[in-house]
Amino acid sequence: MGESELTFLDFTEDDIAQLSMTPLMGGQMSRKDKIKEGILIAKEEHNDMADKVMAMLYTLADKFLDGIELDEIKEAMVMTRLGQMIEKDGREKERIALNTLNKKLLSSNRIEDCIKATEDEEYQKKLMKEFGIK
Repeated sequence: MGESELTFLDFTEDDIAQLSMTPLMGGQMSRKDKIKEGILIAKEEHNDMADKVMAMLYTLADKFLDGIELDEIKEAMVMTRLGQMIEKDGREKERIALNTLNKKLLSSNRIEDCIKATEDEEYQKKLMKEFGIK
């Protein structure tokens, strides 16, 4: 690495705070591009400060972007440590909900509904609503 190249560790706390606030500032780049670039810079590091910057940038993206722009930011987040944690948490909640549904159906002797729920996602959602499972 050349002497002129900066790493995230070379940034001061003020630099990091400014990076987090960049999407709110003026300039020629779109808000989406500022957020995406900030995430790409921060995700190169694996430390608490980088995670905090990415969390703040994602929060701003969720507040100011929608549709395709937000999807693009989500893609940039996927391979970050924070993105992986969010994804893992979502999978765990889904697993718990499905297990809860299966237990309720089986304890109610609703075998056919249990089988159908494994094949039909809409039916599964209907049953979850019926049992108050979120």
